[in-house]
Formats: sequence, structure tokens, C-alpha cells
Amino acid sequence: MKSDETGSKTLRINCGTALLLKDREHLLDRYEKVNLNCGALIVSSEINAKLAEKNASLNTGTVHIHDIKGEVVQLNSNTVIDGKTDYRDLFVLAAENLIISGKGAESFREAEGVIVTGVLYYPESTDMACLAKVQGDMRSYPDDAQVVLGNRTLEQALADARPGKKHIWVSKELTALDEKTLARAREEHFTVTSRSLLTYEGLNKTYGDIFVSPKRSLVPDGYEVTGSIKSAELVLHGPKLYVQGNLDFEEKDLGVLEEMESIIVKGRANLPSSCAKAFRKIGQADDYYVFEGRLHTVNGFEQFSHDQLRTMAERGDRLTITVNGCLLFADDVTADDMEAIAALSYNGVVLIPGTAKGALSAKIKGANGHMGDAATFQKLTGLSLEEMLNEQGGGSPGGINAGTYTLI
Repeated sequence: MKSDETGSKTLRINCGTALLLKDREHLLDRYEKVNLNCGALIVSSEINAKLAEKNASLNTGTVHIHDIKGEVVQLNSNTVIDGKTDYRDLFVLAAENLIISGKGAESFREAEGVIVTGVLYYPESTDMACLAKVQGDMRSYPDDAQVVLGNRTLEQALADARPGKKHIWVSKELTALDEKTLARAREEHFTVTSRSLLTYEGLNKTYGDIFVSPKRSLVPDGYEVTGSIKSAELVLHGPKLYVQGNLDFEEKDLGVLEEMESIIVKGRANLPSSCAKAFRKIGQADDYYVFEGRLHTVNGFEQFSHDQLRTMAERGDRLTITVNGCLLFADDVTADDMEAIAALSYNGVVLIPGTAKGALSAKIKGANGHMGDAATFQKLTGLSLEEMLNEQGGGSPGGINAGTYTLI
């Protein structure tokens, strides 16, 4: 809870799932403003009307308006429904994912309702009438398969296989880079189905029939595979590198490229302009971001002072800044200090004294939000600087932060 300059009170709730059905203790009536940030919101028509009256700020992925009458049962992520529990007349809330095995869907036939905030996975032979009351994403899998959620290596998938299960169904990407494990999978007659497959070109030719995958990413033989990486870490790998993600390069690491034979980046290569030509001689990427100076990302809140920027400018250090949240330039910052900024992109708020705003405006490459002085921002939004920083930071002292927040 936070009081602003006019004495009004704001309730801030940050959670994965918010279940708001009954305000028996009149909690919401104690506040003039409500800011709710959650992945999924399940709300009764009564509470929804109360939030509308308060002009509540809602930042949520999905909203379910449902007048629940029965008892609410909350299930943990990846709970397996095997039919041993009867949910008759109960309202089921599944945090994140839910797995149905065998005839487990029968458990939901007489339920009051089911909301799944992630994905419900069910056998292909399931009687869909049992799932008629389910709200949320659903995805089927083969009846004979063992379900494994998320990304997995083939080693992990085989280790998780239950006795007698020779068909493994992986919900996301399967990585199969070890030939010994592939040979074992063939000898033991495993079949693995996945949304996508990452393997070597040579191994795919020999063992590709083991897999059922609509998308295959084939790595050239002889390349080492890694995830997103920084340029300083390249020395830890071999001369040929396949990057599953982004490469963040700094100018000081330019010499490392001389030791590399080839780099394939399947994400974005973030390159200083002084290094782009050298990288292109040996590397390729699905996407490029070429910038001046040094790349700097603000997630949340950061402040720059006159002394900081003056020192950077004097030593020739220039920043390309990406802001997701709030960037605050202190009141003593001058137009000359903007020499330390090469470029700026922001999604959120940039607060800067009016005397320096013009110099910075010429360096804006992308803008989504507000840029101006703090006083103007406060007039436009009605928020104090402290309140704005609390919102950008994802919470405030006295607010509610939880995985699941219920009001029933």
C-alpha cells in the first residue's frame, strides 16, 4: 500500500495467478487505486465491477470472468490427473501446466469448471466431452507415449523413461548430440516425438528415423554447440561454434575472432560497428544489431549523474542504451554530457532535465513510452516519482507479491 501526495491509497498486487472472487473483508474498499500485474486473472463479475469502478490498472496475460459457486481446488504445475481423484462440483485451477494420463479426463466430467493457466496435455483418445468445461490451451499427445514437458536432451529423456514405455513425447525441443546415446536409443527401440529436434547432420542421416519432429535444426559436423554467449567466453570453446541464441560482442574482445574458424549464430549477433567486418569474415547470424560504443541494457531502474557521464565522455567511452523500465538522468546532467550516449532505445520512461533533452533526442533510435522531465511526468500521470519507480520496479513496499493471490 502507498499513499500519494493527495492522500489516496494504492494497492499493488504482483503475482503469477490472481483469483479474486469475494471481497468479504472489504479489502478493496480501503484503497482508491488498484494496480494488478499477473500472468492470469480469474475474477468474479462482482469483483470485476468493483475493479472497473476504481479504474484499476490491469496488466495481465489472460482474464477469465467466472462466478464460481463451488469449492476451489488449486493444482500445482505439472500435476498428473490419472482418474484417482473425483472433482465433482469442484472448480479446478491449474497453475501453469496440467497432464492427463489414461482415462484421467473422466475426473473433470462433473467438475463445475477448470481453468488452466498454462497448457493441458491429454491423450489423443480422450473423450473431449470430459474436457468441455476446460478453459485454456490444450494439446494432445499419442496414447502410448510418456509425456516429458519442456526442453530435454536425449540423455535426460531416456533417463526419465518409465519401464515399458518406448515412446517418449517431448513438449518442446529435443537435443540429440551424443552418438552413444543415440545408439542406445536404437538398440532399445525407442521412438521420440518432439516439437523440434537439434542434432548433427551426420547423426541425423544415421539415426534420424528414431525421431518424429516437424522441425529439425541440423548442426554441421565438427561444430561445438552452446547457448547464448558473450564474446569473452568464446575462448572457452573450440574454433567452430554453433550458438543457439544470441552473441553479445564487446570491442575489447576483437582479438578473439582471430582464433575462431567459424561461428554460426541462430539468434542475434550484437556487434560494435568496429567489430562487424571482422565477424562477417568468419561468422553468420540469423539477425544482426550493429551499435556504436558499448551496449548497455537497463531492466528496471537506473540513474546517471553528471559526473558519471562526464567521466565516460572524457575517456571516449560511449554507450548504446536499451531501456526496459526507467532511466533517470540527475538534475545536474547537461547537454554536453550526452556525448557519452551514442544511441538510446526505450520501452518505458526516460526522465531527463529539459536543458539536456534536445541533445538526447537526436540519439533516439526507438521509443515506446515517455521522455521528459520528472515534473512534467508527474503532472501527466498523477504519480509521484517514487510511485513511478515502484511500478517500473514491479512492486512497492507494503504491496502484495506472490505466486498465486486469492481473494475468496
